[in-house]
Amino acid sequence: MTGNRVFADTNIFIDLMKGDTAISQKLNSFSEVFLSPIVLSELYFGAYRSANPTKHLAKIMIAFQKSKLLPMDAETAEIYVNIKLALFSSGNPIHENDIWIAASAIQHNLKLYSNDGHFRQINGLQLI
Repeated sequence: MTGNRVFADTNIFIDLMKGDTAISQKLNSFSEVFLSPIVLSELYFGAYRSANPTKHLAKIMIAFQKSKLLPMDAETAEIYVNIKLALFSSGNPIHENDIWIAASAIQHNLKLYSNDGHFRQINGLQLI
């Protein structure tokens, strides 16, 4: 997958749901916005832990309307293992979910839009 497409991290959707207009404008500049089941599950987890799950679930649905969910498969798992091994050998582990998110972005040749700097540790991952 190439072109004006992006893979959005959880923190981007959180900022979007908080009303960050800069994030909204940036996301609207892409022809397609993708996310992984991991991102969606992190958003759901946050919503269900909140004081007002109904409100937050509604915001997730609005943010999710213009996005496409990418599947995870055996190829994703293999990329995940390669990333994890490289991070392990360098002594720079990151959160498991973020490794899955990076693996999905790499698998589908998409730039990852994130506010998390630790993604810079992953070779082959294109970042915004």
